Amino acid sequence: MALLAVVTALAQTGFAFGRTGGNILPFSIAITAGGRVTATGPAPEHTASVSKPRLATLDRAVVAAKFQTLPATTSCPGTLPDIAAQYIRVGGRTVRVHGACVARFNRLWTALNRSVRP
Repeated sequence: MALLAVVTALAQTGFAFGRTGGNILPFSIAITAGGRVTATGPAPEHTASVSKPRLATLDRAVVAAKFQTLPATTSCPGTLPDIAAQYIRVGGRTVRVHGACVARFNRLWTALNRSVRP
């Protein structure tokens, strides 16, 4: 049933990822359920849209990362307070990680980032 909830959330609102806090300007990249890509702040160069097959790949990456089971906020040991946190939003759920200690989050972040690269 959890997988159905994730897929339903994706169908309704898509994805977003970015960075926030720290001593660097925040940015956000959003991918709608239809594949349209928008960005705010000094986001890396990105495409205007994501194909349906690539959206399906992202859906699978969310499931593989067990996104629904990740803690809402993680502060990795040894991460300086002036380092920005990264976040991923899938549907209505947002996960923030300050540092690089959550491998599943890092893999999903990489998948999202690659999906919007030109």
